[in-house]
Amino acid sequence: MRDQDRAQVRASRALIWSLAAVALLVSSACGPLQALAGCRADATESPIPTAPSIRTIHLDQRWIGEKGSLCLYEVRISDGSFVVLGHATGEPSIGDPWQAALRGFSRMRIFDETGREYSLSGTDARPGHVTGMSVDGLLTPMPQTVPGDLLTGIHQLTYQVDNVLEKVEGPWVFANIPAGNGSLATTATAAGRELRLFDMVVKPEGFSVGFMELGSYYPPFVGIRSPYNEFAPARDDKGNAYSMVGYERIGTSALLYVKFAPAPPPDAKLTVTLDRIFVSTDRTWRASLFLP
Repeated sequence: MRDQDRAQVRASRALIWSLAAVALLVSSACGPLQALAGCRADATESPIPTAPSIRTIHLDQRWIGEKGSLCLYEVRISDGSFVVLGHATGEPSIGDPWQAALRGFSRMRIFDETGREYSLSGTDARPGHVTGMSVDGLLTPMPQTVPGDLLTGIHQLTYQVDNVLEKVEGPWVFANIPAGNGSLATTATAAGRELRLFDMVVKPEGFSVGFMELGSYYPPFVGIRSPYNEFAPARDDKGNAYSMVGYERIGTSALLYVKFAPAPPPDAKLTVTLDRIFVSTDRTWRASLFLP
């Protein structure tokens, strides 16, 4: 290659990275995106099993959300597939569009600069694990498996998240609930929305309240299982407080339950407070990864 050609290649790569910085500084409806230095693998996170790689692309890009970020540090390319690796920092929230998509509450799509759409075969956003977005082929012009390096000659991937979630602040205060097993018809209204509690189960270690029918992933209960507490600590009429432990299924019930601890006195009247919910919108979020 002639010196002039080498100079043109270097200039082209420099332009790509400068465009990356500009593009990642554009604000979306759900928070600004910035290109920050220092994206590296986190040795404390469990790796994602991947096929033997043809080549690896090193990244140093980060998506910034309301209370945390997603650091993207590597694309690992295998025969007919690739996986984008990263790790979450701060406090992940499904109010951030990529986190909602990784957890299955919104749809994520991946395109390149030629207009091809890739087949997103899986995501991993479990706490303590490497964040991964796996691709195993193409969707355009038709779903197909393509052998070899899918990213040959590709310098830009665009991530699109449909039906971005919107946070709605409450609180919804469900008061005067008897501390016993059985169906509930308790309602509360906030932000123009009436919500209901359906059932209570008291156990030796605590109590659980059924608040969402499973499968009801539409407003107002889209994304109710976010990584941080929508529910405040519960209280009773005796001055006791109950910590929110997490979410659970109980038996064959079609409900999703929120669990509190410890167990209440049998004659207590409980107050359960739901601080916020997330609802589905028709908004779309996009961000690009620029590949050297």
